[in-house]
Amino acid sequence: MRRQVFGVISAILLLAVASAAGQEIRQLPNGIYSTDTLTAAVAAGDGTTIYVKSAINLAGSLTVKGVAADGLKVAFVKQAKAASMSQAIDFIDLVAVTAYEGPNSAYVEFRAPNPAPWSGTDYSGRIEAVLLAPEGASVEIDAYYYDVSVEGPLAGLVIPESLGQLDISDITENLEVATANRRINLENISGRISAATSNSALSARTIKCLQSQARFRNEGGDIQIIDFEGAINAKNDFGRITIEDFRPRGQSSFIRNSSAPIMIEISDMAEGQLVVSNRHEDIDISIPDTLSAYFSLTVGDNGVIETSGFPVRSELVERNRLNLISGDGKVDINGSVRGEGNIYIRGTRGD
Repeated sequence: MRRQVFGVISAILLLAVASAAGQEIRQLPNGIYSTDTLTAAVAAGDGTTIYVKSAINLAGSLTVKGVAADGLKVAFVKQAKAASMSQAIDFIDLVAVTAYEGPNSAYVEFRAPNPAPWSGTDYSGRIEAVLLAPEGASVEIDAYYYDVSVEGPLAGLVIPESLGQLDISDITENLEVATANRRINLENISGRISAATSNSALSARTIKCLQSQARFRNEGGDIQIIDFEGAINAKNDFGRITIEDFRPRGQSSFIRNSSAPIMIEISDMAEGQLVVSNRHEDIDISIPDTLSAYFSLTVGDNGVIETSGFPVRSELVERNRLNLISGDGKVDINGSVRGEGNIYIRGTRGD
């Protein structure tokens, strides 16, 4: 009897834990099988460019952290969604993570055959990875089906194409990211900036872009930017654009939208030009009541232009066009609405 009980227990353990190529495999809920945490490392230093590339038939999540350390380290688990332990072992045996060094660069590759045995089925191969990169490094990621989280400080981040969610903070020199149908969250970014998504939210906070225009693109989702200093080029369709605590600097700023409102709160503007255009929806701009600006404002035949809360004098008054001056007219603010929509300029008292 004891031998029978022991045999049953042993069988259960074998079902729950097995191995593939020396890797222990554990069964998780919902038909998922996973290795324990594995690691890979390679030399890398400040100024290194790190290239991360995944096979197209792998998905997962990737977290990148900038750390005060020499070298690059990757901690990862390999996972498979499969019908059985034996099938999961077969899948996981085909998945590999490699790291190697190049001239002024380091490479991390997530590999799988193409086509993979799970292609075209409900099964899948996955990698969940954490990459520790030296502070001051730049990272370029080609991992189409991965959700990516990046916590600097890092000099640069490039994700040219993705279908994953992107959460990014503390990039100091260059950011170029694009995804589709998934949200982008940015925080504490400076330098050259370009971010694009569609049908989801694009949010940015504490952004500084003084040498060029920061580019934000969306279609079918909102753009929200809070605490921005510098020049901006933002374009959207069918989603709101909201910019709070905006301090235009350097180059001219251009904000364009269609079929959704634009709301801008300027907290300080000592130089430059702001051009805001919309189609079929309102433009609402708040400014300090002491701002010195020249306003050129145009609406469609059924639109109205309203100003309130600050002293202004008229230079040109027409049925659907106003040119106004506040103070010495030091900066230029141009607003136009084609189709249905109004323009509101509201003065607010400073602290």
